[in-house]
Amino acid sequence: MVKPALLSTIASLSFLVLGYDFATYRYGWRLIAENTGSGARHLTILVAVHHFAAILSATAAGVCADFIGRRYPLAAAGALFCVGNVFKCCATRSYGILLSGQLFAGLGAGVALTVAPLYIAEQAPYSRRGQYTSLPEMWRNVGVLVGYLIFNKLALTTPDRIAQTWFFVIPIVPSILLTIAMVVMPESPHWLIIARMRVDEAKQIMERGEKSAAEIDRIGFQMEYLADHVPSLRFVWKDLVRPPLRHIATSIALVQALRHLGVDSYLKLESLLTLYQVEEKLLTKANGAVLLVKAICAMISVRVADKAGSRFLLLVSTVLTVLFLLMFGLPLTDLHSPPQVYHGSTKVLSLAAFGGIMGSFEFGLGPMVLVYTSEAFLYRARAQGVSFGVVVGQIVEVCMYFVLGRLIAPLGIGGVYVLLAGLMALGLVFCWRTVKDKAEEILV
Repeated sequence: MVKPALLSTIASLSFLVLGYDFATYRYGWRLIAENTGSGARHLTILVAVHHFAAILSATAAGVCADFIGRRYPLAAAGALFCVGNVFKCCATRSYGILLSGQLFAGLGAGVALTVAPLYIAEQAPYSRRGQYTSLPEMWRNVGVLVGYLIFNKLALTTPDRIAQTWFFVIPIVPSILLTIAMVVMPESPHWLIIARMRVDEAKQIMERGEKSAAEIDRIGFQMEYLADHVPSLRFVWKDLVRPPLRHIATSIALVQALRHLGVDSYLKLESLLTLYQVEEKLLTKANGAVLLVKAICAMISVRVADKAGSRFLLLVSTVLTVLFLLMFGLPLTDLHSPPQVYHGSTKVLSLAAFGGIMGSFEFGLGPMVLVYTSEAFLYRARAQGVSFGVVVGQIVEVCMYFVLGRLIAPLGIGGVYVLLAGLMALGLVFCWRTVKDKAEEILV
């Protein structure tokens, strides 16, 4: 008997590797650049390749999940992560090999972002669906924290090229575990009923989990009804721009955009502490503290997800993130002031606000977007609807990555974050009107 908690944890290994991969380039780029002779332009290319590959694979992952099931795409994601990290292990002197590894990692990321929350949501009982579906975000933060700690340990105790090799060897282990485990894990009962008409097998899987008898009967009845009235699986992207799916697709795009407006890939503590002329040793401790706060807030979110509801946590998180962005940005609106101007109370306020941004994001925006996206659609459009949301999120993230840096010169550091707060506040208004909480509904 495989419990949904174990299924969710195994599927979340993909996000653990995602978080570790993020830490690689966020915190380990200096070491990689020295070994491969790369510069800032090369990092930009790596980021672009990763997101482009993720967009392509996310687009395909939704369709594949409809036609071959939920398990095998996740197993493929683990294999792609494994191959990518093997390439990176061999890239101690070659940027080209590193780029190839990043391509495979990006392909795995797109599949994992699409299929992992989908698989978990369809396996979980409705009474604990929020808790299980938000687990991937918690594991992503654990992956970032572990990657950061391992990098700092290796950088201090191991020669550069050996450190880089070991840094990329470590995520191969969870990648292999994910691939093997997903081959033997039970398939989504929803897919078994609709795509294969294996009703008895699907009910056996649900009975082994935590679903109640009433929930199993209702799911079985409604899924059999859908199977009779949906003759075959097909491409539904074109239906996302038509009623009645257009409203849901719009809300999915909105929450994904909000999530990636507030994502931490371009909120860098290093730039703030450099402005304050903080020594590197203190910078290392501050980064570790922020990552720990993020992981703790994500864990708290997992615990309260079903009691509070995804919509409530999403809105509260967005409001807090907007307030902390303003608190962070307003004291820094003058880019050209000398560093000593930013000392004292302004320094303490900005550092506290930065921690608040990270914590409030992980309290709701990070995990609850996964929950809402995976449960908003009915079965016929669910996989490709989630795929659509991931693609929108990746496009927003890569645009923000390249645009925000160019805005610092005309707007200043503080101005950029005030602008970001304004965009998120605007999104909050639309989110309030369009996002509905489905935590009490059985997923069909």
